[in-house]
Amino acid sequence: MKKYKWEKVANEYVVSLFPLFMLPRGMYFITKKLTGVGVPIACVIRSSAVEWVARMDLWEKAHRIFIKRIKTNPETLEQFYKKIEHLGRRLIAFTKGVGKSLQKSSNQKLFSIYSTYIKLNTEYYGIGLLLPLLDYQKATFFSDEVNGILKKRDAEKHFVLLTTPGRETYNKQQELNLLRVYSEIIKIKPAYKLFQTVQAPEILKRLPGVSPKIFALLKQHTRNYTWVFYVYEGPAADMEYFVAVIRDLIKRKIDPDKELRWHRSHQKELKEEQANIIKKLKLTVAEKKMIELARGAVFFKPYRRELQSRSYFLMESVLREIATRLNLSLKQVRMMLPQEVKKALLGGRVDTGLLNKRSKAVVFWKERKEYCLSGKSAERFIKEEIKWEKINKSTKIFSGAVAYPGKATGRVKVINYPDEMKKMKGGDILVSDATNPNLMPAIFKAKAIVTNEGGLTCHAAIVSRELKIPCVVGTKFASKVLKDGDLVEVDAERGLVRKISR
Repeated sequence: MKKYKWEKVANEYVVSLFPLFMLPRGMYFITKKLTGVGVPIACVIRSSAVEWVARMDLWEKAHRIFIKRIKTNPETLEQFYKKIEHLGRRLIAFTKGVGKSLQKSSNQKLFSIYSTYIKLNTEYYGIGLLLPLLDYQKATFFSDEVNGILKKRDAEKHFVLLTTPGRETYNKQQELNLLRVYSEIIKIKPAYKLFQTVQAPEILKRLPGVSPKIFALLKQHTRNYTWVFYVYEGPAADMEYFVAVIRDLIKRKIDPDKELRWHRSHQKELKEEQANIIKKLKLTVAEKKMIELARGAVFFKPYRRELQSRSYFLMESVLREIATRLNLSLKQVRMMLPQEVKKALLGGRVDTGLLNKRSKAVVFWKERKEYCLSGKSAERFIKEEIKWEKINKSTKIFSGAVAYPGKATGRVKVINYPDEMKKMKGGDILVSDATNPNLMPAIFKAKAIVTNEGGLTCHAAIVSRELKIPCVVGTKFASKVLKDGDLVEVDAERGLVRKISR
C-alpha cells in the first residue's frame, strides 16, 4: 500500500500556535462535512516562520468532489459567500466587546471568552478555506474555468478584467481614506510644510498646535484602520506609521486628488467594460454565473482574512490578560492550546518547558484526533513525513501565472518579513514566498511582484490589480533562488521571470 507524504502548500512568517491551530480544525471539519473527505493540513512552525503542509492526495480528492457539487448547483457557492459575510460580521461583533471589564472577569469568564472566540473563528476558518480548496496551487478551479470560457472565444486577454471585483477591500478603503487626509493636509500650508520638512515623531509633537483638524483626521483614521496590517500578531499600525506613509506619498509626488478621481472613474469604467465584454462575447447564463463566482472568490478570500485580522487585533487584550494572570509572556500564551489554557486558568500548572520547546519547533494538525508534536518528535516528522520539493539553484527562468499583465526590469529584493522592508527602494522587483498586508509599504514601491505561491485569489494577485503592478504568482521557488540585487526581467504577459545578471 502506497504511503502518502505531506506536501508543502504555503509559507507565512507568523510563528505562534494561536491562532493557527484553528485552521487545521476548520479545514478538516468543513471538508469532511461537505465532501466526506476530511483534509488534514498541518502548521509546521520553525525558524521564525510557518510552513503549511497537507495531504494533497486527500486535498485533490475533496477538491474534485466539491467541484462536482458546485457544477451541479452553482448557487451553492453563492450561499457560501453569504455565509462568509454573515459569520465574519458575527466574529467582529463578538470581538468588539471582549475588551470590556476584562480585569474584573473571573478566570472562568476569561476562559469562556477565549473558548467562544475559538469556536467562532474555527467555524469561520472552515467556511473561508473552501476558497483555497477550490483555487490554489495544483487545484485551480476558477482560473481553469474562466480561462476555458475565454479560450473558446479567443478572449484570454480579458481574464484579469472580468475577474476583478468592484467591491473594495478594507486595505483599499484605508488607502483611499489616507489620500483624503493627505488632500486636506495640502490645503493647510503650515501643516503641509511640516510634513515636508520633519520626521514622523516630530510631526506628531507639533501637529496639534499647527493644525488640530489634521491631527483629528489622523487620529480618526488610525482608530478606524489600526488593525488593517495586523494579520496574526501585529504590531498594529499607529499614527506615526500613517504619518510616515503620507510623507512617502509627498516624497513620491503623488497627487491625492488625481488618484481619488482616477479611482472613482475606474470603478465606473470597470463595471461598464465588464458588461460590454460579456455582451460582446455572447456568454451563456452558466458562463456568466461562473465568471461572477470567480469574481466573488477574488473579493471574499482577502475580505475573510481582513475580518480575521481585525478579530486577532481585538483579541490581543484577552491574550494579554491571560498572560498576566498566568505570569507568562504573550508569546508563551500564543503557544498554548485551548485545553492547556483552561487547565492553567482553572487551577492547573503551566508547562513552560513545553512552551519553550514549541517556540523552536512545533507541528499541529487535525484528523480524527488532534496531534501536536514538539522538540525531537516535531523534527522527526518534518524530516520523515513531508515531501520537500527539490530546488535547482542554477535556474534562471521561472514560470507562473499572470496575476496582472505588464513587463518590468529591475533589481530583486526578497522580502518575506516586515523587518526586511527597509531594504526596498522605488523601482525594485519585490520577490516573496507570498505577500500579505503587513508588506504593503514595500509593495507600494515595487515595480513588479513575483511570488512562489498563489493563484487567482492570493493577496499578491489582488493588490497587483489594485495598484496596476505587473505580477507573476505561483513560481514555486523564485524567492529561494533569486537573491537581493539580481537583475531580472518580469514578463507578466506570458507568466515568466528571467534572471539577467547579478
